[in-house]
Amino acid sequence: MQLYVDLAWEYTIIENDSALIYTEKALSISQKNNYKIGEATALEAKGLYEEIVTGNYDRASEYYFEGIKLCEENNLEYATSIYHSVGVMFHTSDNFEKAKEYYTIAYNRAKVENNILIQKKCLVNLGAVNSSLKDYKAAEKMLVESLTIDVRRDFDYSTYANLGNLYLRKKEFNKALPYLLLATEQNPDNPDSEENLYFLINAKAALKDSTNMNHILNRATIFIEESIAQRPNSLMLMAISKYYREFGDFEKALEYRDKYLTLYEEIKEGQRDQTVYELETKYQTEKVQRDLEKEKAAQKLLYYILAFTGILLILISFFFYKNSTKNKQISKALEEKEVLLKEIHHRVKNNLQVVSSLLSLQQRQTKDSTAHQALQEGRNRVKAMALIHQNLYQDENLVGVDMQQYITKLVNNLVSTYKTDSKTIHLKTEIEPLKLDVDTIIPLGLIINELICNSLKYAFVNRDSGAILIGLKLDNGSLQLEVKDNGEGFPQGFSIEKADSLGYKLIRSFSQKLEADLDLKSSENGTRITLIISKFKVE
Repeated sequence: MQLYVDLAWEYTIIENDSALIYTEKALSISQKNNYKIGEATALEAKGLYEEIVTGNYDRASEYYFEGIKLCEENNLEYATSIYHSVGVMFHTSDNFEKAKEYYTIAYNRAKVENNILIQKKCLVNLGAVNSSLKDYKAAEKMLVESLTIDVRRDFDYSTYANLGNLYLRKKEFNKALPYLLLATEQNPDNPDSEENLYFLINAKAALKDSTNMNHILNRATIFIEESIAQRPNSLMLMAISKYYREFGDFEKALEYRDKYLTLYEEIKEGQRDQTVYELETKYQTEKVQRDLEKEKAAQKLLYYILAFTGILLILISFFFYKNSTKNKQISKALEEKEVLLKEIHHRVKNNLQVVSSLLSLQQRQTKDSTAHQALQEGRNRVKAMALIHQNLYQDENLVGVDMQQYITKLVNNLVSTYKTDSKTIHLKTEIEPLKLDVDTIIPLGLIINELICNSLKYAFVNRDSGAILIGLKLDNGSLQLEVKDNGEGFPQGFSIEKADSLGYKLIRSFSQKLEADLDLKSSENGTRITLIISKFKVE
């Protein structure tokens, strides 16, 4: 049951409706086994889905309070967790007074139950709510107190973000900056590192501090491209616009402000009230009636014309009937095939996401560093394949993958996984505009994944910066892949053919599949690996 709830949460975070399937399974299993705390957990998960994904707060409230009632009837302490979730729902809809009320209920219950995890969550959120209500003294006290609770230290990143935001509101920018640097630290325990960047950008703009801003703005841009959440994206766009305005780059400031306004209009459009819908419905009804009256008048004239041309049209139609029917059947078959292919690629991508989520869950529970790294490498390989199927079902061309887009996304994902703020890695791609078929891109993508991971992990261990070049081009009837870095190079006498790690075994195996010649040149000034591929197909 817990596995289904965990999977539901993973899919709720990425706003995927597969979350509903797993919440229903968790609820069904719990009800069949009369497992009341399982029922309450599943009801909370359904409420989280309705709140986060569909935005249906009425339905979310029904699930939350049904879960609370079930807990109180059976004297279950889990009601405390659901009270906290109700507080979060009001918090995210900017009803700060109600959020404070339910956070306080949850906090008081957690103290009685000695549940320090819920206590910490409530202190962080009560601090954020009081900050929004401009009770800065109470907010600061609660946020600082949350840092003294030695449990789930990954929550501390949220506290850093809220403390930074509190000092921004008080215009104490120098005091805010250290906390915001911590809040945006790229770390597996800090899933909101990129979303918190808009606080940091606002602080940098206020201080007119451009230190390391190229890297920060690049991370913010990648977040906007990859996130589907409208509110965080709009806040990020406005922060970037303000930053460029403070530094006198009014052209870019205007560009990001226009993007913000466009997204803001979309958000407001999605928040129209019932009165607007009723007025729109009335207008559309009257418009349809006027159009029908015009159509009737036009039909009378049309009947006279059809009387003279009807016989001629019947004769012409007879000759074209068979050909037209055949064309329609072919067109329909092609459309059905296209829909089916898109659905197949979509489902494959979703299944690979499930595998990635399972690996992620296992990774979080693994304390051994070697196993942790192996699971991360497995996730990278799964993501490399999932990205292929994502590109296929999003593109009109269902059989070919745009290599420029694919390699750029793949490399950015890997850099986000391995890179830290202490190192500056410069990436350069020289990719010809090519579309390759699935049988070529899957082994090629996994080879690129292994080579880039190897550079990021080992090439710059003792260096503060480095550069990686990825090139792909057609050359004399062959496809040439080049991956080059200026790192420390391989040990003397190293040979890919003799290396026994899984990564190099995969490179050798997929190179054979592509009938590729593999060449390695390495020195203390860097490494250059080239594949000359004979077996490939360009779409």
